[in-house]
Amino acid sequence: MAHSKPTIIWDFDGTLVHFASWRMALMDALDECEPGHNIDQEQMRPFLRDGFPWHRPEEPHTHLDTPEAWWSELEPLFIGAFRGVGIEIERACEIAKQVRKQMTNPKRYTLYDDTFLTLASLKEKGWRHIILSNHMPELPEIVRSLGLSRYVDMCFSSAITGYEKPNHQAFNIALEGAGYPKAVWVVGDNEESDIRGAEAHGIPAILVHNPPIDNMKYYAESLFDVARIIEGNA
Repeated sequence: MAHSKPTIIWDFDGTLVHFASWRMALMDALDECEPGHNIDQEQMRPFLRDGFPWHRPEEPHTHLDTPEAWWSELEPLFIGAFRGVGIEIERACEIAKQVRKQMTNPKRYTLYDDTFLTLASLKEKGWRHIILSNHMPELPEIVRSLGLSRYVDMCFSSAITGYEKPNHQAFNIALEGAGYPKAVWVVGDNEESDIRGAEAHGIPAILVHNPPIDNMKYYAESLFDVARIIEGNA
């Protein structure tokens, strides 16, 4: 039976908060451990284009069922990136262990100016908020530390569920958690994982904070615009 409360499924990074790149987290770890190095972030970019779980969303990773297992799976990727920019292997292994500390620092995440106002306004109008994100195990703690728990009822990180958007199971988990609401929207900044993934699941989706693309039914420049679209189609 469908849950009576209408629900919005939000992406996190690039949608509710400004994009916090992994490349910058690696650079910050490098800055802390090797001050005065001559490496810039563009040198790091080629080594991080593949290897994260969301690069292969068709492959579940439910076996990475603890934060330690998830981070351990990614450590070789970080080591490879540091090695790729010229860091010796032993030092690269040491610095790679610092990436988790950098990425889980709440100060890395900055809310958009209209995040709280949009969430509050929609919640007052009866909408329930859920976060569904391709992210790390500590995402729920980050959400709480940013004050989003005042508005967000549930937070599903792919690192915990084992499924990356646009995998159908990722959306199934969120819908099940919401009680299969009759009225539901997805909002995100990524065409493939958020928009096409939701639409393939039969859920209307709004692209935000990125330029519109061909055959895009719903597009919003800001979260305020997201609210107007949802309210206009209620």
